[in-house]
Amino acid sequence: MKIFYQEIEIMYSIITATVLLGLVHALIPNHWLPLVAVAKAEKWEKADLLSVGFIIALAHVAGTVALGIILGIIGTRIASQYSGFVDIIAPVLLIIFGLIYFSVNLPHHHHGAQEDVNNYKKSKTRWILIFVMMMFLSPCLEVESLFLSAGAFGVKNVLLLALVYAVTSIAGIVSLVMLAFKGIHLVDTNFIEHNEKRITGIILILVGIVTFFIH
Repeated sequence: MKIFYQEIEIMYSIITATVLLGLVHALIPNHWLPLVAVAKAEKWEKADLLSVGFIIALAHVAGTVALGIILGIIGTRIASQYSGFVDIIAPVLLIIFGLIYFSVNLPHHHHGAQEDVNNYKKSKTRWILIFVMMMFLSPCLEVESLFLSAGAFGVKNVLLLALVYAVTSIAGIVSLVMLAFKGIHLVDTNFIEHNEKRITGIILILVGIVTFFIH
């Protein structure tokens, strides 16, 4: 029974970190600013922007979740072979990944999006395909280590994590697209852009420490 409650506590911390990373990652201007720039330049209707925003958010989630499920299955197999995976290996990996992200804080670059849009016109279908491919091929690598850790508790928990990430990311990206289209900015995007890796690193380190001490 004690082990059961420990697993719940660990999964709760992993899910909480997934929600936080999903929100932080959604705030990165690269994920919605180019789309808003295109929508304004091409004079899209609000309904069109909303539907395209949902599609590209779904593409981004699909790329992230596909890789995450693979890593989750790997985590499941590792846990079945090495009893220390949950107790030592997984927390240490989270802390290491956290330190790497915190140390290598390379900002995303989005300046020039409006200029790029004004240089040429494309059909709405071509823009959608461009954004879908761009978002699908740029998964949220930061959250993948959490999928690996969740794999220690079975495939069901990996799928639960995928669902949580999907809802968080899609809701976050679509909301920011609509707010930016209206000219509303709730956060300092420059701060997020230049500190996203540090924020990610802190979250992963904290989860790793919590996971380590729960056992």
